[in-house]
Amino acid sequence: MDVASQSTIRRRAAHRWHIVRASKSWQNGIRHAASYVILALGAAFMLFPMLWMISASLKPGWQIFTDPPIWIPQHWEEVRVGSTNRMLSLWRVEIDGQTEKVIQIGLRRYTTVVDAALLSNVIAAPTAELGEARSTTIGDLLLNVRDWTAEGTTRQVVALARGEDDTLIVAEVADIQAAALRLPLDEVNAGGRASPEIAGVEFRGREIETAEGVRQIIPIGPESQQTVVGSPEIAAAALLVPVEQLADAGFAPVGQTELPQFTVEGQNGEFIVLVQESWQPVIDEVEFDAYAFIAPRTQLTNEQTVLVNEVAMQGATFTADNVTTPVIVLVSGTQSSIVIPVSQATSLRAAQLGGLTSARGDQLNRIPFRVQDGFSDDNAARSVALVGNPRDLALIVPTTAVSAAFDVDPAVLSRAMYPQLDFSGYVEALQTKVGETYFPVFFRNSFVLVVLNTIGHVLSCVVVAYAFARLRAPGKSFFFVLLLGTMMLPYPVTLVPVYEIFRDLGMVNTLWPLFLRSFFGNAFLIFMLRQFFTTIPRELEDAARIDGASTLQIIARVIVPLSKPAIATVIIFTFWWTWNSFLEPFIFLSSPDLFPVSVGLNFFNDQYGTIFYDRLIAASVMSMVPMIVLFFFAQRYFIEGIQLTGLKG
Repeated sequence: MDVASQSTIRRRAAHRWHIVRASKSWQNGIRHAASYVILALGAAFMLFPMLWMISASLKPGWQIFTDPPIWIPQHWEEVRVGSTNRMLSLWRVEIDGQTEKVIQIGLRRYTTVVDAALLSNVIAAPTAELGEARSTTIGDLLLNVRDWTAEGTTRQVVALARGEDDTLIVAEVADIQAAALRLPLDEVNAGGRASPEIAGVEFRGREIETAEGVRQIIPIGPESQQTVVGSPEIAAAALLVPVEQLADAGFAPVGQTELPQFTVEGQNGEFIVLVQESWQPVIDEVEFDAYAFIAPRTQLTNEQTVLVNEVAMQGATFTADNVTTPVIVLVSGTQSSIVIPVSQATSLRAAQLGGLTSARGDQLNRIPFRVQDGFSDDNAARSVALVGNPRDLALIVPTTAVSAAFDVDPAVLSRAMYPQLDFSGYVEALQTKVGETYFPVFFRNSFVLVVLNTIGHVLSCVVVAYAFARLRAPGKSFFFVLLLGTMMLPYPVTLVPVYEIFRDLGMVNTLWPLFLRSFFGNAFLIFMLRQFFTTIPRELEDAARIDGASTLQIIARVIVPLSKPAIATVIIFTFWWTWNSFLEPFIFLSSPDLFPVSVGLNFFNDQYGTIFYDRLIAASVMSMVPMIVLFFFAQRYFIEGIQLTGLKG
């Protein structure tokens, strides 16, 4: 094909493209596509907070604010430790190309040392000629390498110690590699002090025993941390013992690493500590309230430590009316103590002290104790009383049960998780006590207020709006303008006199102030209904009057059936205002059992907001559901009512 033919083809193609771009269908398509893109972006921007809340409500609390964020709810696999309620998280690690699940057993810190007997060449280098130290992995060693520039030549060296006259004693990396070792830091620190000498320079070092004999070493760093991991089956053999029963038995090889071992009073063999933390005896508040009682100290004898449900507590014998009962002392006082029969303490157990940080104060016959609301174990939230004294306990396993332990770099460990929706936040939010009540009570109060306010607004606003729209009376227009003028008053201006009125009527801290005024109308709703009623033909009312209908019958049988969209709009607005109202109930109510959802959420946030994020967000999502469901099913009436309201003034 010649050049002229190719040029003609290109001109025809360009002409056709110009015709397409100039066509109205093309332009309309571009406009529609741009509109859809803008609408999609706007919808995504507006919906993102709600979608984030819904996603966060289906996660465990620790996943909500992780960095980097976890967008899809995940379940972190766990294994129970022995017979306790303590769970250990599982981790994934690559071993010989295969992914294995492991638990963390402990941590080991390592440091780089130099065997003084294997290093013979050291040099004093001026600090001005040395660069900054940087951690560098060379072979299997981690070294603090510096660049030494002297006489136009740069060498890599490692500093061993400070010299005289602003110098550092260094050795070249090649010499260090031949003499360096990577040893556990605790083994190095356990060695005796030594002063090895190399090339006439004396160093401060350590003397340790190894399989090859006694070595004099010089610690040069840097230090690093390794995680000791092992098979999840190890956790099944765990025991919970008091820390004071542990005795140090030194280090011993365990699997491919070394771990500190302990002996336990009353137990045979050596043990390894998995976790050491503070534990607090707790008992369900329901059981505490039902069976605990006050016992004078004079009636308690044979006080000694007893084991109840594997929890060490102070036991005693309570004598009354010549009847003796074995009891455990829950809270000890100077003159009297709170006790419970041993046979009734079925829910007594040890709980991690870290999960009891928001305990509130309570008392029984002036003996104070603490209660943790919303305590969760086995996916059930309940209130528990803190009893006895906290103790430092250790979860231990026999050394014989740990056969496959090894060290790994923490960076190669990843959480053993899989996608799963977690609804426990919703369950626990409903079960968590909030100021002597529970969240379902807040929902009940809100629904009661919604129903009463809806009835009040529909009854009062329909009648008043019909009067302004149809009835003739002197000064009707003036009173209508006066009614609209009340919409211009800021609510805080009327709040104080309204509060004083209800206070004088004795209605403060009751639900009356939150719904009573709805039976006297609402300016905005009356205006909206009045505008809608004016669009209804008068001939329908005249026909009803000819048939003998009264004004109330006309309203009930003619106006209301024709005004379903407008009345639906009134119901939606009333539901919306009442459900989201915060300031009014916050001012008029002080008893938590009267709080609606809006104030209950705030109260929940004050009490648990920094502890139970998952429950708070789940409760927030539940509070949104009624509004979303209402608008979803009633949006047609809502939009139709708003449109028809403005057709005629």
